[in-house]
Amino acid sequence: MILLADAAHSFGAVSHGKMSGEWADFTSFSFHAVKNLTTAEGGAVVFKNIDGVDSDELYREFMLWSLHGQSKDALSKMKIGAWEYDIKMCGQKCNMTDIMASIGLAQLKRYGKMLARRREIINRYDEAFKDIIIPVKHYGDDFASSGHLYLARIKGINCEADRNAVIDKMAGCGIATNVHYKPLPMHTAYKNLGFDIKDYPVSYAKYANEISLPLHTLLTDEEVDYIIKCFIKAVGEVTKNGRPD
Repeated sequence: MILLADAAHSFGAVSHGKMSGEWADFTSFSFHAVKNLTTAEGGAVVFKNIDGVDSDELYREFMLWSLHGQSKDALSKMKIGAWEYDIKMCGQKCNMTDIMASIGLAQLKRYGKMLARRREIINRYDEAFKDIIIPVKHYGDDFASSGHLYLARIKGINCEADRNAVIDKMAGCGIATNVHYKPLPMHTAYKNLGFDIKDYPVSYAKYANEISLPLHTLLTDEEVDYIIKCFIKAVGEVTKNGRPD
């Protein structure tokens, strides 16, 4: 059996001494613009050595699929006397450009500090909001997340209207928040396939009171303080039993 893992958000996470990317046989990461480590667009696939599989041949197969099935990339074809190439299959165009890769390499050099700063912000949020949200536990004795998102599920709110009222109040303070994620049965494409959110009450409950607060490494301590103050005030005004400032 071969295990495949979608680790889009988890670059840098660790569990029981193993990094994300070490658990499955094949793991895919996303380096989209909103991810912790970005190349503006693109991603990466990593894989283990598998008994009976030639890793070098597997790598070459990945490269073929990612660039129209060509046996050589542009740089290889530009070398003296090396113009000849072959198209071995009907591949796709999903290779990362060298410019994008250079951005990723620069990000890698400072990624440890980026993870540490995310952890600082998360710990401050957790302490400030411990009485008004149901937190997602990011860190423990044998695990640490990548700190990609701060999902705040607000106590005392169980409907979209009240959740959206908090979002509006945050917007009034100049703070953009988000929701992660809108359940698939609520999207038109899936409604058209016959899905109904009424059949997924747990998913809806986790969506209806969730707000994702700003979490990135360019936030200053003063900005974090301001976010905390505004969020506590907004929740207090909407729920009437929060901790208004």
